[in-house]
Amino acid sequence: MSEFKDFFQFGAPTRVISGRDLIEGTGFEFAKEGAKRPLIVTDKVLRGTGLVDRVAESLKADELELAGIFDDVPQDSDTRVVEACAQAAKEGGADSFLAVGGGSVMDTAKAADVLFTHGGELAAWEGVFGLPREDDGAGRPISLAPLGAIPTTAGTGSESSPVTIIKDAERGIKFVILDWPIAPALAILDPDATATLPAPIAAATGMDALTHAIEGVISTEWSPHGDAYALHAIRLIRENLDRAVADTSDEEARGNMLVAANLAIAPTGLGASGITHSMSHPCGARHGVAHGVANAINLPWVIEFNAGADGVGTKLAPVAELLGVEATGGAEELGAGLAEWVRELVSRLGLPTRLSQVGVPEEGIAQLAEDAMGEGPTLTNPREPTEEDFVALYEKAL
Repeated sequence: MSEFKDFFQFGAPTRVISGRDLIEGTGFEFAKEGAKRPLIVTDKVLRGTGLVDRVAESLKADELELAGIFDDVPQDSDTRVVEACAQAAKEGGADSFLAVGGGSVMDTAKAADVLFTHGGELAAWEGVFGLPREDDGAGRPISLAPLGAIPTTAGTGSESSPVTIIKDAERGIKFVILDWPIAPALAILDPDATATLPAPIAAATGMDALTHAIEGVISTEWSPHGDAYALHAIRLIRENLDRAVADTSDEEARGNMLVAANLAIAPTGLGASGITHSMSHPCGARHGVAHGVANAINLPWVIEFNAGADGVGTKLAPVAELLGVEATGGAEELGAGLAEWVRELVSRLGLPTRLSQVGVPEEGIAQLAEDAMGEGPTLTNPREPTEEDFVALYEKAL
């Protein structure tokens, strides 16, 4: 792609370690980041698999003290869970956080780290680059407590992004806190961590990664760095997602999907997102739809909607080539071909294809459209939508 971007910013602050048999070295690696007494953040299902015990033993083997294990994270975490996690860290005398889990677990640990370090109400930190800065004239952000992450799903990429997304149950929304210190210091990508991942969750989280990658390519916040990450993520997803879902014992496919998700978040984590996310966040906040499932349903309709915007066809062309989609005709034909490819993938993976299948009622569309207009990714979508556009997209997806 020959476009010169007048301005962009890109950062990859997380040290990423990828490979087999890394779980037992967690303590050795996390100690390098200054951790001495971490709180493990996870959920009860994962704790029951034995993975968390292996991580805890690794910490102890490398002479790190365990401040405790917080395993009360639900599938879709909210502000109350974050507050409880931060409190558990304080009561346990923690000096760091180690997230072992999927997106909800990692986002909980990241948000809890903000509260642990800065205090106050979590909603007060909502926004972009708004965490406290050093009073030294340079405006450098104040560091958070060391945070490590071991993802057990291959989708959100939260293990290396400077953003956390948390549900506010009282307001019925999900809100974003984005700033450089939120990015974990360490991410360990070990396919053994996804060994117990059920096929439906592997499918849904894989669609989340694909959504990140495609939106990262066409967003107004596109950058050449992010483009490189996103396109290789798409290549890996095409080669490995079907395999990882069809055979959950395929260690190579699981490992490659972890890398794909980690690559795909790079542009999106810095704001290169779009209205698939704008539509999916309210589905989760209002109706409890799993994020990856909502993305899988909404993505093809959004691809078609965006295809006609200036320059989008040029950016989608390499995506189509990577996915083996015929790139004939104009931008809208290309968008239609890509959308159909995504729909066929979603069906093949056994995921729902309509919002009505996952509990979204027709009478809820007006509220969802209003919510979607207020989502941050709406601002970086390549085609500016109206509230009426969102209503039409939800109706198509229903």
